[in-house]
Amino acid sequence: MVNGDRGQAYTLEGVLAAILVVTATVYGLGAIDTRAWEDETRSETRQLKYQASDVLSIAGESGALRDAVMCYREGRPIDGNQDRTLAEFEQILNLTFDSQAQQYALNFSYWNTTNQRETQLVSDRSQSSNDQPPASAVAASTTVTITDNTSRRIGDECNPIPLTVKQDGEFYISKDVDPSGPLYNVVEVRLVVW
Repeated sequence: MVNGDRGQAYTLEGVLAAILVVTATVYGLGAIDTRAWEDETRSETRQLKYQASDVLSIAGESGALRDAVMCYREGRPIDGNQDRTLAEFEQILNLTFDSQAQQYALNFSYWNTTNQRETQLVSDRSQSSNDQPPASAVAASTTVTITDNTSRRIGDECNPIPLTVKQDGEFYISKDVDPSGPLYNVVEVRLVVW
């Protein structure tokens, strides 16, 4: 019986040692200060938000954003793809995000013929399910006002053509929100970056 008592004592000793190790590990993990990592992540997120806002602001002021809105069509995504000649807005996206291996989704939202806001994903980079924005993604948005006499644009460089949105039956935005006035539609451009 002495050996049986010893076996039980060793088992009890092993269980107590395991409890002690687990308790020390849990206590040790609770004592680690993770604020430095959290602060760095917040700082990176804040920086990314500034970059997204700046991209839209700079492109808006230069006219590159309006050109991109007027040039978009099905089969011609707006992205920083280096395999073709890039329009000015795409060059800005490339220099700011693509060259840093950051992902983004660019959406255009506008009034459609049923008086509802229609949103289209117009960037090619983030259409697969694996590239969905994480919870830490940031967003920036601005609007582009289109008038009846705004020229359409085509091609990789978004060159103007002698055709206005009002004259172009193939334009992806078919709703003239003010048929008797000069306003054609208002497009919200939303850039989500991660």
